Amino acid sequence: MLSAHTTPGRRDAAYAALLRIPALTPDAMFRAARGRLTPALAQAGPYQEQRLHALLLGVERFRRQPAFSAIVRGALPRARRLLARVPRLGEGGVHRMLLFGGQHCVMPVDRDVARLVSRLASAGGWERLQAPRLRPIRRMIEAGLPREESAYRRAALYLRHHAVQTCADDPHCSVCPLSGRCPSRRDSRP
Repeated sequence: MLSAHTTPGRRDAAYAALLRIPALTPDAMFRAARGRLTPALAQAGPYQEQRLHALLLGVERFRRQPAFSAIVRGALPRARRLLARVPRLGEGGVHRMLLFGGQHCVMPVDRDVARLVSRLASAGGWERLQAPRLRPIRRMIEAGLPREESAYRRAALYLRHHAVQTCADDPHCSVCPLSGRCPSRRDSRP
């Protein structure tokens, strides 16, 4: 919920502010004064009221379902259905929770990772994706990975970081380690 419509740096600042309260568990967030949560969430950027509302709805879901963690670590279809009902997670967030919280081998793909894969698609022999959709992109990435949780985690972290920091909406091709093979490379301008 902290990472929606913000940068990784702002998300991390909000997370650090929640650490200082401390309010990282659902019970701690439920007990925390709204006057302390609001400034912490403000570190993530705009949409503060929506973030607070989504956070409190998510906390309520965790508190109503004592077995929430066990379900997320359990059977994949049931875990996916449960997480899909958490507000503002989106498909990428659901899969991120399944991978890092539930230890399932699923690749989290969001808009940024989809953009990155779309740009690199023809370099890997795939047809260029004009309107990237998340599920086919997730399947393409998963097909190239060994079925090991650690491989999925490393790939997810690298792809997300590269998509946000280097291959952003306005890409930084001059510093990209993949630019030599990227069909979407922009010529560097002075």
